[in-house]
Amino acid sequence: MDGTDILIQKKAGMKEKLVTKIVIGILRPFNRHKMVNLNHIRQDSENPLVFLGNHAEIYGPIASALCFPVPVRFWVISHMMGRSQDVRAYLYENTFSKKTFLPVFVRRLLARLMGWLSVNVMCGLNAIPVYRDSPMKLRMTLRKSVEALENGDNLMIFPEHPDGKYVKGSVSELSPGFLMLAEAWWKRSGKKLRIMPVFANREKRTFTFGDEIVYEPENGYAAEQERILREARNQLLQLAGENVAEA
Repeated sequence: MDGTDILIQKKAGMKEKLVTKIVIGILRPFNRHKMVNLNHIRQDSENPLVFLGNHAEIYGPIASALCFPVPVRFWVISHMMGRSQDVRAYLYENTFSKKTFLPVFVRRLLARLMGWLSVNVMCGLNAIPVYRDSPMKLRMTLRKSVEALENGDNLMIFPEHPDGKYVKGSVSELSPGFLMLAEAWWKRSGKKLRIMPVFANREKRTFTFGDEIVYEPENGYAAEQERILREARNQLLQLAGENVAEA
């Protein structure tokens, strides 16, 4: 069994659950959010929802982990869920090494702390690792996600394209990878995946829910990919208060 298998099969133990509970318990009181259009959510354990959220750098994922109104399992980049030393190195290279106003030893200490927290909290949240650079490993992400849907679990995905910097108050272009899940779910269950955009607003401290989008396999995968990407991003832009016609 290689590192990938170990990662995707890892179950949350007492330590991971306790760390997650403590972290969320400390941070949640400082991250209260108002829910807008909450009545748009139609729960169905036989065909759960896949929520599409905006990233807003790290704000969207953190706020969702702390405040989301219904249970979800997150898609999380695999770099944040591996061995502690690998996560620490990833965080230092991509985040803390750029904080040049801090001494190097402080940056390394923060990377070590956040790496340890990430490994434990992501496991405690029962997150699903996503492998962007390996089609073979991505199949395991899809398999695990289909199993989650079969168990009645809603999913939370942040599909903005990872290239470049995430915008804080708007929505970047969406990566189409999540739509492979819609096709996989249809082939496995014969059910049409339900997708709902949701926008986390940092300034207003709100989650605003859009309208349900349903994957229609009879239209063909390529056509549905184009339609859903366009409709999902337009909804997210509207929820952000932007003029879609000018986007």
